[in-house]
Amino acid sequence: MSDSKRVTVAAVVSGALLTVLVAVPAFATPQMVSQAKAAGFPAQNCQYCHSVAMPKKEGFTPDELNDRGKFLLSEQKKQGTKDIKVEWLKSFPGGK
Repeated sequence: MSDSKRVTVAAVVSGALLTVLVAVPAFATPQMVSQAKAAGFPAQNCQYCHSVAMPKKEGFTPDELNDRGKFLLSEQKKQGTKDIKVEWLKSFPGGK
């Protein structure tokens, strides 16, 4: 394979990988509930940020978030990060 073909293949593969990484949203984890509790928030379960009791990664939509969860999702987009940070809850305008 010539050098130009290798560069082209590498560029296509890199572009595809980057597209997948950007398209996949960050998911909440059970550890986030623990982190929120440790930070002094009254989180008891996933419904602290989600409107459904047991959110699933497959088929997730932002409609399954309550106001707190939607705030965290908007902060993630605003900050341009891959992960949601529990400390952003301190800025949530709805209080604890």
